[in-house]
Order: sequence, then C-alpha cells, then structure tokens
Amino acid sequence: MTITRPAAALALFALGVAVCAVAAPAVNSLSDNNVVFEVEATTQGQATFAACSQVVGLLEQRGWRPAGARIRIQTNPFDATSPSADVVLRSGAATEDSAFDLAAALVGRQLGRALDPEVAGVLARTVAAHVSSPGCSRRAEWERQWFARLGSGDLLSTALPELLWRSGGDAAIREAARGTWPDSAYAALAALGVEPVKGLGEVAVAGLVNPEALGFRALAGAVAPAPGAAGLDVRFPETGLRLVALPGDANAVALQTLQSERGAAWVVVKYALTGSFDAVALNPKGEVLVPLRGTSWAAIVAVGVGPDARVAVNSRVLDDYPLRLKRWDFLAGEGEANLTWETQRHEGLQGFVVEALQAGADGRWSVLRRTLVPVADNGDASFGYAFVDGDTDGVSAFRLLALTSDGFLAEVGMFPLRNQP
Repeated sequence: MTITRPAAALALFALGVAVCAVAAPAVNSLSDNNVVFEVEATTQGQATFAACSQVVGLLEQRGWRPAGARIRIQTNPFDATSPSADVVLRSGAATEDSAFDLAAALVGRQLGRALDPEVAGVLARTVAAHVSSPGCSRRAEWERQWFARLGSGDLLSTALPELLWRSGGDAAIREAARGTWPDSAYAALAALGVEPVKGLGEVAVAGLVNPEALGFRALAGAVAPAPGAAGLDVRFPETGLRLVALPGDANAVALQTLQSERGAAWVVVKYALTGSFDAVALNPKGEVLVPLRGTSWAAIVAVGVGPDARVAVNSRVLDDYPLRLKRWDFLAGEGEANLTWETQRHEGLQGFVVEALQAGADGRWSVLRRTLVPVADNGDASFGYAFVDGDTDGVSAFRLLALTSDGFLAEVGMFPLRNQP
C-alpha cells in the first residue's frame, strides 16, 4: 500500500479495507513536498508507520526536508524483489527503534549531499538520538558507542557533534554541513559565540565522569585514565583528547598550564566513597592545588583542536596539603554526635565540611546532609573547631572534609557510629 504523508489519516486504512482505493491517489499525488510510505497491510506495519509518520512531522518542524523520500515498511526489509526505496524498515521491530532509524536515514540523506557520507552519518545519528525516546535501544547503543569513542580520544565524532547540537540545535548541525568538516563545525560554533576548545573540553569532561549532565545514561564502568608522569606535554595531530592519571601515591599535587596552543586542560577527581566528582580548568595564571585523599582516581583531561595543537601541564607533589591536623576527638551518645578537631596549620581552605552519611544495603554511601564550618583566617596558627549534631537517626557515619579554595574536597577523617547500619 502506498500513501503520502498528508493522507496520514487514511494510513490506518481500516484494517486493510479498500486498500487499492487509497493507494492509487496517494501515489499520484506525490510531489516535492510529500513523503511517500509503502506500508505492509499488517498490524505491525501500521504501528511502525504511525511512529515513523510522527518522526517525519517532527523533522519537518525542526527545519529538515524529508520531502520526496520513499519509505517502505515490510516484514522482510531484505527482499530484493521489492521496488527500490530510500529507506526500508522492518515491520514488527520496536517502534522506537524504527523511529530512530528513520530519523537517522532522512537526516543523513539530506546531509550526505554536502558532506562525506561517514561524517553525515555521525551527525545524522546525533540528531536521531536527540529526537528519540530515552528508552530506545538504538539510542542506548549509540550512547555506548559514543562513550567508547570518547574514551579512545575521539572528539570529532563525539563531543563536536554534541556541542553543535547543544549550542544551536538542528540549525547548527545543518550549518556545519556547509563546508569542509571539521572546519565548518568550528565556523558554525564561532558564529554562535562558542569557543571550540572550551566547549569541547566541557562536553568531554561531562561525558567522561557525569554523562547524566548530558542527558545520557550513567556509565557502565569507571573511566580508566592512562598512567601519567610528573606532568603532561602532548601535541595533537588532529582534534582529540588525552586522559592521564595523576600519581596515586601522592597526598596532593599542584598543576599549572605551561603552554597551550589551540588546547586546554582540566583536572578531574572522582571521590571514592560517594562517587561524586569535581572538575576544574587549568590555566597559566596560577597553580591549581589538588588534594588526592579520598579519591578513587584523578586525572588531567587535555583537549586540542588540531592539527598541531599542544597542551603542556606542569605537576609537582605537595606534602601535608591542605592541612596538618594536630588532634581530633569524636563522641557519639544517644541521639547526638560531637566532633572537635584542631589544626596545626592549613593552606588555602574555604572551610570544613561535615557530612552525615548513610550506608545502603547495596554497600553504597549516600549523603544525608552537609554542614559547612567556617575556617579561621590565619592558616599558619593552630586553631580549634567544634561540630555538634543533635539528630543521628539513620546516620551510619560522619565524615570530616576540607573544602579547598579551588573547590576540591579533601578527606580528613571518617567516624562510624556504633549500632548503626
């Protein structure tokens, strides 16, 4: 059965009644502004058509031009005896997956007229992912491949299309297709007031440690940075990413960008107990001091917009940063906990943070509440602090952390409560 999209109301064809009467006018009315569907007269075919018709309408609303496409939906999409079509979908497949495949095919068909087919495919799948349902298995597979490529240092097929979409949506994707990739993408970003190096780095960092911020699913496994040396000096032959772990045996490190040419670097730390993270951009104006106590890993993320981009970062090990503790005392009674501590000195602290923690049945820790304790101005002198919590119901432990001026949390100590889960 052949129908045009404007005749979508007839597409359900009342369980196949008068199929021939509907099909002929639809084919005859084909024009440059129409999309033609050839739909198998089955319940599965109708369901697939309904989902795909919505996708076509959505793409048209977003400025894409699917007009003139011929889309066939049938049980066996590999049937060589069937007439040719621009897109062939299998009836009976998950409708969300069919919608993803159709969106990618129609966008790729339009972009492929100006771009290399491989690049057009990358951009088309980016659009399809963002107009698809989050529960779509095709989108889930796209995300898995996206993470794998990003982890290998590929920004051209991951962070760059994602940055285009987030900066200017469909219009930015289309604009980037009007030239030589990836220079056309950089020009499209510049027109939107987006600095490519900074934007790519921020998307890459989020993708590595906090994919939920991008609307993606959580990572299945932890990021595994490559072992690093005392510093980092990398030249990029093309736009790319380098992830280098900081030394795991150091108490803290000081990092500073020495040189950057079309490149930038961030330091990212992931905390062992809660799984949360912090990320701070490096720059040549001053050192960023990174405490490593209580972290599961820490790494430098360097991004270069090549060719011949370069990022050089110096690293030096710090002792007793951010503080030297003179003593601490912890006492927990019926419904109340008291924590006191005295510092011998501290360096560059915004304050102390006391966390009330709860241990879950799955072994994971969650933060019930946080309390900020102001720090003494003079960090060179000894100073005492006190914290009292009058409600320990549901609390498994308290944890004391030092909040540094760069925004990192250094673990000072953890204090479990007896007879608590």
